[in-house]
Amino acid sequence: MRRLLEGPPIVLATGGGAMMNAETRALLRERADTVWLRADLGVIAERVARRDTRPLLRGRDPREVLTGLAETRYPLYAEADLTVDVGEGSHGQAVDAIHRELRRHWRRKRCAETKT
Repeated sequence: MRRLLEGPPIVLATGGGAMMNAETRALLRERADTVWLRADLGVIAERVARRDTRPLLRGRDPREVLTGLAETRYPLYAEADLTVDVGEGSHGQAVDAIHRELRRHWRRKRCAETKT
């Protein structure tokens, strides 16, 4: 991850478990603008149930597992620079919302930097 973050600007989707590592969180805080894509657990459960590619969910009730993960992970996800609520809309709608919030975030950062 360090190699990626030390390179040119990119969009990096870490996956939820990455935020469980304190070093990873510190590196992201230092080198990136972070975005939590927050969605209702029911929506997430419905999406992940479509494929059996997530080892933590294999053979288990997705809603139950996701509820447990949310209890542990959401406080860490909430440390992100931005939280963008994405729901049942399309990927395109999510991208538009992320882009809009990042532009606002960057404007605020520029304003804060010019004041110092």
